[in-house]
Amino acid sequence: MGTHRNPSSRVIGVHGLPAPVISLIQEQAEVRGLFRDPLPEVTHGLRTDLVSAGKRWFGRGRPRRHAVELLLTPDVLVVCDRDPDSDGIDPDTQVTFHRLQQVEVTAGAADGAPGLSLLSTPVGSTERSARAVPTDGGPETARFLEALVDAAQRTRRATDVPASRTPVDERSPEYS
Repeated sequence: MGTHRNPSSRVIGVHGLPAPVISLIQEQAEVRGLFRDPLPEVTHGLRTDLVSAGKRWFGRGRPRRHAVELLLTPDVLVVCDRDPDSDGIDPDTQVTFHRLQQVEVTAGAADGAPGLSLLSTPVGSTERSARAVPTDGGPETARFLEALVDAAQRTRRATDVPASRTPVDERSPEYS
């Protein structure tokens, strides 16, 4: 008995999200202490649908769908992990926010399949977490990855680096 997985990725915008998911993202942003709603500032979006069908001993296995939406803003990555077939809000829907200066992203999921690997500390959490998002490896994924890497580098350059992490020869005279 094995499992067949078929990921597909496509570009999305905020308007492509169901209204209950938009409400949940806005509510969670407020609960997590973000000072503004991130949705109006979304510059890039990627949705990955993963259809997996397990084999059963008798009869056909029922396919299960899973969706992950990645929404990129100038300073936050919003990750929404949900069941796209549920009406309204699925109780298992997870929304996390990641500040871009803390995000480390690489192409390729953990099992060698196409995808994105994210390492970050979600807003409101004290521990770093790793996440693999399976994708189809298409051009939409490559464009999103490029935009995410550029935005993360841009925010790191704009963020003040603590003096303890600055090399000694680059310190300004006021720190000497």
